[in-house]
Amino acid sequence: MYERCGIFLNGVYLLADSHCHFDSFKGRKELIEAYSNAGVKFVVSNATNPDSVKAHLGFADEHPSLLIALGLHPVDILSLSSEEIDSSFSIIKDNIGKAVAVGEVGLDFKYADESQRVFQEDVFRRFINLATENKKPLVVHARYAETQCLNILEELSAKNVQMHWFTNSKKTSKRAVELGYFISCGPIILSDLQTQSVVKEIPLENLLLETDCPVPFLGVQSDPSWISRVCEKVAEIKCISPEKVSLVTGKNFSKLFHK
Repeated sequence: MYERCGIFLNGVYLLADSHCHFDSFKGRKELIEAYSNAGVKFVVSNATNPDSVKAHLGFADEHPSLLIALGLHPVDILSLSSEEIDSSFSIIKDNIGKAVAVGEVGLDFKYADESQRVFQEDVFRRFINLATENKKPLVVHARYAETQCLNILEELSAKNVQMHWFTNSKKTSKRAVELGYFISCGPIILSDLQTQSVVKEIPLENLLLETDCPVPFLGVQSDPSWISRVCEKVAEIKCISPEKVSLVTGKNFSKLFHK
């Protein structure tokens, strides 16, 4: 049913997972084989903390389909010292050529107090500037801080931005589109009516597909092969063919990550 979805390349439909966390899986060889057999051409795996950065550097060249983004998650940095953040930032900066993007970075105000929010903003600005200086895309996490994230990105004239899982609000997603950013949607679209209504309004030219795996949905751990289901659901919501969804989102993926 889902094999029709994917990036149209040389007459073949292929899939791409624009956001996942590959270091959270065991048996990467088996996982690569599984998603490759499911028609997934590329996955972008995002680092989240110092150990995650090191792990991603370890498998940067493990397989042509596995692309890495290097960054520190806004929740993770709250448990790190300034010295630890500076050290990780230096490692990321020194190895930026191995990454297709800077990510996962951003703001998460759900459990952060005022001083922690200011701290997150400072670190976020550093990563935005790093991406700009190295002409790398940004993979942005924004939870309970959607407007604040967009304000900072616009203030710093950030370009080539992926707003990861940015499907909670029609108002903020519309603003992201107006800023020229890409918005990725994941398996939550399979069951959440609010997400479906937001995605319906996002132009296909601004849309990417993701899993955020191994985050579980409906009690089941997700993996990159789920992209086919996301593709099919987007097509259903927008009343277009899966081929159209895969073709346009595939072009978007190639444009953002230069693949």
